[in-house]
Amino acid sequence: MDRREFVKYSSASGVLAWLAASQPLPAQIVSQYSNAVPFILDPAISGLSDADRQALFNVNAAATPAQQAATYPQSVASGDPLPNGVVLWTRVDPSQQAAPSGDMVAWQIAADPAFATVLIEGVALVPADRDSTVKIPVANAVLAPFTNYYYRFLYNGIPSRTGQCKTLPAPDAALPQLKLGQIVCQDYGNGYYNALNYLAQEQVDYVVHLGDYIYETIAAPSFQNNPIRTVPPFASGGAIPQNVDDYRHLYQVYRSDANQQAVHEKFTYIQLWDDHEFANDCHQDFHPDDNVAPNSATTPQPELRQAANQAWSEYGLADVAFDPTQDWENSIQVYRSFSFGTLAQLIVTDERLYRDGPPCGNNEAFQRYFSLGCSEMGDTSRSMLGQTQHDWFVNELQTSTARWKLWANEVMLMQLKVGPIYIDLDQWDGYQQERNAILNVVKNGDIKNFIALTGDLHTFLAGYLKTDFDNPFEPHVGIELMVGSITSANFAEEIEAAIPLASRPLPAKNMGVPPNLLDPMIRAANPWIEYWDSSTHGYAVLTITPTQMVCEYKAVTTITQPTATLVPLKTFTIPEGKVKLES
Repeated sequence: MDRREFVKYSSASGVLAWLAASQPLPAQIVSQYSNAVPFILDPAISGLSDADRQALFNVNAAATPAQQAATYPQSVASGDPLPNGVVLWTRVDPSQQAAPSGDMVAWQIAADPAFATVLIEGVALVPADRDSTVKIPVANAVLAPFTNYYYRFLYNGIPSRTGQCKTLPAPDAALPQLKLGQIVCQDYGNGYYNALNYLAQEQVDYVVHLGDYIYETIAAPSFQNNPIRTVPPFASGGAIPQNVDDYRHLYQVYRSDANQQAVHEKFTYIQLWDDHEFANDCHQDFHPDDNVAPNSATTPQPELRQAANQAWSEYGLADVAFDPTQDWENSIQVYRSFSFGTLAQLIVTDERLYRDGPPCGNNEAFQRYFSLGCSEMGDTSRSMLGQTQHDWFVNELQTSTARWKLWANEVMLMQLKVGPIYIDLDQWDGYQQERNAILNVVKNGDIKNFIALTGDLHTFLAGYLKTDFDNPFEPHVGIELMVGSITSANFAEEIEAAIPLASRPLPAKNMGVPPNLLDPMIRAANPWIEYWDSSTHGYAVLTITPTQMVCEYKAVTTITQPTATLVPLKTFTIPEGKVKLES
């Protein structure tokens, strides 16, 4: 069977051919990943001639960085680790696809960055109908738990840049320490990814991305009216994406950033989406803002929702299948869970695809934002998670045997008010009955070490979770740690843009980080909040041990210039067994 026949057969049957180079392995094995089809593991790569194999795994020593960048313009990435596996990702630029490799790309995983000891390697198709993205869930016993490996792709003799990935710990492993990077919200146009440059230099085990990897709008007047960088226009010519190619365009641009690529090349991601992967404040297939007539906030847009699902499945690093034969609600499932030995469990939820609409109406002013509330907020049937996911999530909490229970949670869980006014009902404040039900599970089940890791609000925040925020005597049941944005506009920047008098440069503190002006007012109105800073940008490093969890907030001095200084912002320690923030 020659190369073209092999490609034709593989495309029709959904079978990939793989090669294990270092040791004999079973003739056939089914991947442990949920969305991986059965594949053939054959030392001869069945169906390929010696010339084909030589061409596929050839490494052109003279290949230049420019050729590398042209062939793999979004570089490489990895995600969703298993104890013996990881998802590998790249994109081969369609303009570079030519003989001798045709529609196939080779990949390798090695024990060393020089690929002197290749542990497992294989061949994958480059699917045109997935925008030439290649996402390979590799699972095999040759990969040891909680171990760093190196991987690369090979196409027409040109190797990709080398990526580093890490498998999960074994389920019964008693880890002495786990380190996670926590990031969110990276509006490309709003600034440079200086924070990602520094994150790539950290020594974390995995990166947890809490959503808003892309922003669906380009220069939206409400929050993108003074762009630092330019996103090229959509091919459709619209103000918002009109189809899957428009969403793909955004991912291509965002993944072209050098600092973004550096973090992906260094760390394995655990990734979820929030609203901007489809539309601001979206719920189900409703697109609330920036619509062009005849579409409005109350118009279902199932085709566009499906397009967003598809693009995320192609460019995201989650091991989730996309089924185009199903409708938007059933074509993809984002929620899933990860166990880090017996030390911690991370439960990832989807708070967009199944949620009910905002309780008091879809208008931005005085309904979604700065609302006095409404009677619908007391409706116990209203849900952000949807019943199926809600039941799954509660079961994960109740049955977890991990010491630390971490929730990858998209939107703010704590109540946020100023006097009688709710700041944002797109958050859990708009879904209070379900929030109370979940926190009552934690309280009544005496679930210890419950930590919500949150994004969305472009704010560094730490505080306490309660079943009744209006009762000052109600005990705390858990802790919420929210990370500030990588670049997306924070409260200080939005206020500065809205109020001309505030446009003058603010006095610097903390070696150049803007002053935290809103903190006293916010904390006085919300006494469960221990810390609030919505004036800067950065990331968090979480260090988890059997006796404590340490959260380090780190910020960059600017996102308006391509370089910045990293400064420590705030550090909290949470003792094991206690609902307590020590600083």
